[in-house]
Amino acid sequence: MAWRNRVEVSYSALRQNVGAIRAAASGRAVIAVVKADAYGLGLERCARIYHEAGVAAMACATIGEADKIRRVVPEARIILLGSPLPEEREAAVASGYEPSLSTIDEVHEFAQLASPRGPLAVHVNIDTGMGRFGAVPEDGEAMIREVLAWNSLRLAGISTHYPMADKPEIAGSQERQMDALLDRLPPLPADIWIHWHNSEGLLLRPADRTNVVRVGILLTGTVPAGCPDPGLTPAVRWISSLSLVKRLPKGHGVSYNRTRILDRDTVTGIIPVGYADGYPIALSGKGSVLIQGRRCAVLGRVTMDYIIVDLTDLPSAVGPGEPVVLFGPQGTDQISVTELAGLAGTIPYDILCGLRGRCEVVGVP
Repeated sequence: MAWRNRVEVSYSALRQNVGAIRAAASGRAVIAVVKADAYGLGLERCARIYHEAGVAAMACATIGEADKIRRVVPEARIILLGSPLPEEREAAVASGYEPSLSTIDEVHEFAQLASPRGPLAVHVNIDTGMGRFGAVPEDGEAMIREVLAWNSLRLAGISTHYPMADKPEIAGSQERQMDALLDRLPPLPADIWIHWHNSEGLLLRPADRTNVVRVGILLTGTVPAGCPDPGLTPAVRWISSLSLVKRLPKGHGVSYNRTRILDRDTVTGIIPVGYADGYPIALSGKGSVLIQGRRCAVLGRVTMDYIIVDLTDLPSAVGPGEPVVLFGPQGTDQISVTELAGLAGTIPYDILCGLRGRCEVVGVP
């Protein structure tokens, strides 16, 4: 069957990746980050699989995402990574979600909201350099002591976040700040989670005082550039088909603005995927796709609905309906999400979260 625009998510690869990540975590629990529709793979689908594969909790960015997790995995621990809006906080407490707190005012508000219901698990977020959520360490220490003083709150975690896990001087400074903070605190509950490893941090900085890791993009089988591969299996494949094959003479222009003028007689193929579907316009004249297991270069500008590729050097003739791989394996070759992102001057997260429009996202064994 010819597919116009299909994103395949492999259940078996997702399960295998959870196993590989748990092994790399060396006994630490794993929080699966499933925000942004599980990085474009389908939140409900991934939440079920990750839970069954043994993650300790799931983390997301919004109340809506948390509600979706709760519907498919009612027993899951669900951590809210950012500050809920004021009108969302009552619902967050009622649902038993675990908010990440950044200010002393949030501590007081959640303590008061939780008081009729019993202890609410909360995480205190420390800003050691990200400049987003969290309190600076001195304020964070006061927040932690305040949480411990409220009967309606339970200190479930202390966290921070790397902005640049691949920069030892920056990441090391953050870790030293966290170590100093932890050393200043009174004895903490035995079951508290100390967590600041993201996907890059887990692979590049394996030794520290954390007992939990938070991973997102690694679950998709995507290894960030510059990181060692812990034995992941790519879980996502984006496929399409040729919709038209035509011959153009030497000297003919290709696509908008004629950024490519052909230097030979060329067999071209039209693929019904464009930037409206998440194929980056930055890949104009730089990207390639797989057809018959061979790389075929993108010619000229990526357009809203189509890309044009060079079929001239394929070993045999092709026609409409011929399978195309935009990223993923075909034959003995593979285009990774990381490779595609590098060519586009962006990051793998952007590629996966950017799949949209007419993409049909389906689960496969």
